[in-house]
Order: sequence, then structure tokens, then C-alpha cells
Amino acid sequence: MPKTILLEVTHPTQNSGKIEGFRFLWAFYVDGYRSDKHCQPCFYGELEHQFATNTASVDTVVALDEMDRYPYVYICGVASGKEAELWHRNLHMPLKFVEGEVAEATTYNGYHFRATNASRIRIPCLPDGWEGIEDVKHTRCKNFQFAVSAFGYPSPPREARPMAVKD
Repeated sequence: MPKTILLEVTHPTQNSGKIEGFRFLWAFYVDGYRSDKHCQPCFYGELEHQFATNTASVDTVVALDEMDRYPYVYICGVASGKEAELWHRNLHMPLKFVEGEVAEATTYNGYHFRATNASRIRIPCLPDGWEGIEDVKHTRCKNFQFAVSAFGYPSPPREARPMAVKD
């Protein structure tokens, strides 16, 4: 049986339609990272096209069905608004497949994310200047922090990591 995480987003007042309040919203299957990058470009893997900025909607269940090939799927929402306010409005929900578990998160604007067969991965912070990286946007980036925690630092060379094969 394939490993599949079921993702549903609901809202207390919006019954259908596009998820609003995010400049970018995506699910990205992750199997490694580039340590010289941050944000989504740091990830090795692939975007889930059924759950992206232009396709993510309320009350639709999305089957994240590439979990046999990837150890993680990262749900990310970059909020709209002033840059100084974004850090507490953004959504960061990295998940791994765990049959029978449920991971949940509620966004600043009331959307409730529920992932069935998933466990949410904690993202430990990195201090400014960590490993000599002077750009605070790099070390404070939750995508990068997750990748370092999940895969180690520096990131393993792409060729050295075995790829899972989907049956």
C-alpha cells in the first residue's frame, strides 16, 4: 500500500475557493537541500502541483502520494503583508508519513490545515552567524533550518544520497 498523506484545509467562514492571504502557498516533497540557498530554492525534490499558490483551495482533500519517494513534504505559506509582520504570519508545516497520526495547524487568518497519516516535524532555530553564514535571512529561514535539522550540515552531495524508487 502506498504511503499517502491526506491534506485538507478548512476555514470557519469560507466554504470553498482559493486560499487567501498568502503570496505563496505550496507543498514540496523534500529529499535533501542545497546549503548555499534558503527558502524553497534550497530544497531538492518536487512541487505538488495540486497544492500550490494557484491551486490550493478550501474543503478539497489533496492526496500527497509521493511519500514512498520522499521522506518529507513541506507545507509552506508566505503571508501577504508588511515584511516586519510576516515572521509570525507565515505557515511552516513540515511533515513525514506516519500511518494513523494527524498533524494540524491554524494560520493567522483562520485556515485550519489537517494532515492525516502525518507527523509534524519540529523546526529548531539556528543562531545568527551560525557556521559563518552572515546573511540573517539565510539562517532565520525556516525552510533552511528544517533542512539542516533533517539532513545535517553541510548538505550531503546530491549524487551520494540514494533515491527511493516508487513501486
